[in-house]
Amino acid sequence: MDSIQEQLLFTTLRIECFDCSNRLYSMGTGFLLQRPVDKDKSKIYLVTNKHVLEDAEAIRITFTKNRDGNPDIGNTLNIPISDSQKCIVMHPNPKIDVAILECTGLFNLFPDQLYFKAVSYDMLADFTESELSVAENVYFVGYPEDRYDKTNNLPLIRTGLISSHPKLDYNGDPVFIIDAQVFPGSSGSPVYIDLTYENFKNGQIVIGNKKIRLLGIVSQTMVRNNQLQAVPTGAAYATQEVLGLGIVFKSTTIKELIDSMPTDN
Repeated sequence: MDSIQEQLLFTTLRIECFDCSNRLYSMGTGFLLQRPVDKDKSKIYLVTNKHVLEDAEAIRITFTKNRDGNPDIGNTLNIPISDSQKCIVMHPNPKIDVAILECTGLFNLFPDQLYFKAVSYDMLADFTESELSVAENVYFVGYPEDRYDKTNNLPLIRTGLISSHPKLDYNGDPVFIIDAQVFPGSSGSPVYIDLTYENFKNGQIVIGNKKIRLLGIVSQTMVRNNQLQAVPTGAAYATQEVLGLGIVFKSTTIKELIDSMPTDN
């Protein structure tokens, strides 16, 4: 698992949500983001959507086990988090569908047992990148309902195209639109762009490391009635015809929320 894309598989986790009767009622996707807080210390956050977590009394996230520093593919460990509402921090803007759970302590409880990767904080795009424009290729990583690799506990990487200009706020909200089929369970999927590839495609030679940026998080899809709807995460979901347009909250909204968190505990 050496390529950057393969490593991104292990930044992404399946989230199962339970109600007060311990009934599994929905599933979604989240990803791990690591933020340095001082010279020798960092914190790790699970990032997903508000609508994935807001009604959950408890959640469960599934990790691939670690074996000698490598992923033990197919061998998993389920981590339950009870009273999850006490741990979840929602973006204060009610229109922004982003939530985080600070889970640094979780990895201290299971030293060397979990294989995971975390997106580095400097991968968050700030949308001043000169290479960013409309009609560029993106990919997103997630656990679409009943379509992910259950045997190996691996998400799917899917591709799309930036449809609205990413440097502008679509309809005044901090989102942009991708031309991609977004299915239930994809809520919370991180969206990436390989700016190295985009530069090469546009005839600009790039020497050095690959320049991958996290552009945002999948939140909604557009259905046949031409309304924006939160991507359903539960199994009890009335099938509707999606139009192949996904709504992505920008990485700047993730940064706003994480930057508001205390770093001294």
